[in-house]
Amino acid sequence: MLFRIFTVLAVIALGVSTWILSSPAHRPKATSGTGAVGLPGYYLKNAVLTDYDANGAPSTRIEAERIDQIAHGGEVELSNMRVDYQGPNGQNWMLFGDFAHIEPGGKVIDVRGNVRLQGDATQHAGAAIVRTDTLSYNVPEAIASTQSDVRVEFGAHILTARGLVVNLKERTMRLQSKVNGRFQR
Repeated sequence: MLFRIFTVLAVIALGVSTWILSSPAHRPKATSGTGAVGLPGYYLKNAVLTDYDANGAPSTRIEAERIDQIAHGGEVELSNMRVDYQGPNGQNWMLFGDFAHIEPGGKVIDVRGNVRLQGDATQHAGAAIVRTDTLSYNVPEAIASTQSDVRVEFGAHILTARGLVVNLKERTMRLQSKVNGRFQR
């Protein structure tokens, strides 16, 4: 009999303590006042992301040493990244940078720090190499652009300018202003 009374009291005590502890007044509060914003989001290490064209062939491949979600949203930050673009006519371009930022939807990649855009030299002798501090790459349109200073190396030839627009699909490059060149044999 004493065992039954003790069991009933234990069940009642468990129910009351569960009710008290689960009430909103006893829930832990966020210390920063910003809620989930202060908490880390997801991250990926040594990640490879591949986008495919309408025929199922790889068109864009992004490699990054690390990808971090920003504030539990759709924005991500990439570290030590590389983007490979494989055009419809077989032309290949590679984009390198220390950091990149991608807005929700993933249509534009903003790259900064030791940015290098270069054509695949194995397909075309003397492919161009573009060097700059910042570059925006529009993935669906395959257009890379910057308003920063650029240096274009094409074999022994060097062009410098401020601002650049490169259409990777059409293999065209337009320098914006302050164009200066040096051509050597």
